[in-house]
Amino acid sequence: MALWLIPGQHAETVCYICYMIAGYSYLSKELRSNAIQRLTALWAFTESGLGGIMHALQIPFTGLLVGGMAVIMISLIAEISDHNFKQVLKSAVIVLLVKAMVSPHTPFPAYIAVSFQAVLGYTLFSLLKVNFFSIALLSTMAMLESAIQKLLIITLFFGKSLWVAMDDMVAYIGKQFGNTVANGSYWIVGIYLLIYLAGGVFIAMLAYRTIKSFKSESPSFLPNSTTEVSIDFVQPKKYSKKNSFKKLWILILLMIGLSAVLFVFADDNKKGWLAVAKTITWTLSAILIWFMLISPLFTKAIQKLLKKKQSRYSEEVLNILSFLPVLKQLTAQAWQQSKLHHGFSRWQFFFTSLIHTTLTYTESASTQMPLNNPV
Repeated sequence: MALWLIPGQHAETVCYICYMIAGYSYLSKELRSNAIQRLTALWAFTESGLGGIMHALQIPFTGLLVGGMAVIMISLIAEISDHNFKQVLKSAVIVLLVKAMVSPHTPFPAYIAVSFQAVLGYTLFSLLKVNFFSIALLSTMAMLESAIQKLLIITLFFGKSLWVAMDDMVAYIGKQFGNTVANGSYWIVGIYLLIYLAGGVFIAMLAYRTIKSFKSESPSFLPNSTTEVSIDFVQPKKYSKKNSFKKLWILILLMIGLSAVLFVFADDNKKGWLAVAKTITWTLSAILIWFMLISPLFTKAIQKLLKKKQSRYSEEVLNILSFLPVLKQLTAQAWQQSKLHHGFSRWQFFFTSLIHTTLTYTESASTQMPLNNPV
């Protein structure tokens, strides 16, 4: 069986991969290659569409879980590739190509994040192999990179006045409780980074347990019965500018809130109005330069660089694009199947069942879903 929809392959091989995935060191070169292709497809879907699906399903902590799924994919690809860690970099290029085609208006920081995760994963696994320590380093460093990137962008948009306003606001709140709090913005940033660090540790535990469950003799996520699942193939929706407008509205609301803080906590009205004027001028200029110049130029440069690789990976990219509608349906099914699990075990069940159905789906056969729990 090839895990892509290749003619001439038999459904019974699906069962083989279901139970041999636990001992993937015994997989043939062909099966190993096809498993990596499917995992790459799921990684591409994670980066280009999973977030929207999770929002639609009202799944909490979407951003954290999308990042976690990427870490799991990188770790699984590194492990199943028989420690050919360059495969992680190859898969990352394919993921970026799919991302550029599905979401052509994706801002360049998103490309940087994917590239950073891939290069970091390649480096860590090359030095330390795939184990809990290397996965934990990958997860926490990836989360911290994401957090720091957001802080830098916010600082670019709002300038020094953002941190001045935070210092003044925290100092005022502390004063109400009879405490003197200096450099309140440092505390806010510190707590923010600690939240992402804790998220990285959570993701590392989830990723390690997910990978470990695939290596166990009797993985709990494997199906003990089968069901027919109807997969409706739909055309991918065209890019909508709603997301861009949403981000602009968020920035505008933040600017209004920041201006209000600067005005209220100023020593006098004159300084307050001056601070507000400076903030509005800086923020509007930064937004215009970012959205009209910097982001489009960098995005086009990245896409131009990726196009040079497109012909080399054209077959893989086309296969993934045709498989994305299926992954959308499988994600919804996996989330429904995980309903009777709670807390940490639900996330593990969701991830493992989604990975399992991604690996075992065939066009001609019914999708085998984990049925330990009813929909």
